[in-house]
Formats: sequence, C-alpha cells, structure tokens
Amino acid sequence: MSKHENSWSQFCSVGEDQLHLLTKKVVMPYDYFDSFELFSETRLPLIDAFYNKLDDKACPRRLYLHANLVWNEFNCRDLGQYVDLYMMTDILLLADVFEQFRTSCLRTYNLDPAHYYTLPGFTWDAMFLFVEKGIRGGLSQVCSKRRAHANNKYIPDYDPPKADSFLMYYDVNNQYG
Repeated sequence: MSKHENSWSQFCSVGEDQLHLLTKKVVMPYDYFDSFELFSETRLPLIDAFYNKLDDKACPRRLYLHANLVWNEFNCRDLGQYVDLYMMTDILLLADVFEQFRTSCLRTYNLDPAHYYTLPGFTWDAMFLFVEKGIRGGLSQVCSKRRAHANNKYIPDYDPPKADSFLMYYDVNNQYG
C-alpha cells in the first residue's frame, strides 16, 4: 500500500512535486473568515490574517510562503478554492494515516479498528488476544524415572509384602503468580 494512496487517488492529475507540497503543513486563516463573501477574494490574505487567536501566535513566515506556493501551484482563483483544497488535503491525509493504522492493526492483531466505536474497545479486544496467546498449560512434571509404580490397597495389582506407595498429581506450577 502506498504511503498516500487516498491522496494519490484524488490528485492523480497533479505531479509528485505538487502532491509533496500538500503533505507539508498548510496554514489556514481561520480567524479571518467572518462572512461568506471572503471566499470570493482572489488573492491570499496578508500574513497578519493568519494570526491564530486560539494559540495567540503569529503565522511563521515560512508557513505563509508555503501557503502562497500552494496557492500558485494549484492555480487557486479565489479563497474558496484554497479552502476546498485545504479541506480535501486534510481529510485525505487523515484517511491515509488511518488506513496505515488499520493495515498495521490487521497485521499485528488480526483486528480491524474500523469495526470498533472507540479505541479503548479495540485495545480491550487486543489485550484479550494478547493474554490468550500467552496462556500456557499442560502437564509439567519432574520424575527421576521414566515410569513410576504405585503399590497400595486401592489398586488391582497390590502386593502387600512390598512397601505402600502412592502417585500424586498436583497442578501447582504457579504460571501467573
């Protein structure tokens, strides 16, 4: 499976260099949008519009320059196209990462995380499989001879002149303690 199979399937008409641009961090001026009319703007907003109020941080110049490069390489006509490209890239890369995670989980645990509502539910089943694989059992014994013989009044071949002897079986190997 390719590292970016979902991305490649949607961006098959673009070159590898252009796709590589999208696999890097692309910034979005979230706080800039206060009306739908802004989606019609025909150029990328100035770097100040990319200020992140949530983190209280300015956009690094290198990320803003990268956003301009993406805008130009993908011939964005307006901010709406840039937003569409940003969201499509974000979702497709997330899908690529999740598919890699699924592949890894299927190979390692033979469980598909897409069949679970939550990751704790998945890990619970993975834990059970792990413990189940670790369970060992069976007869474990230490004998000084290959064959042991009992001689007591409870067996059919009892020989009274010989000393009484018994065979005992104890399952006490304390494997999990």
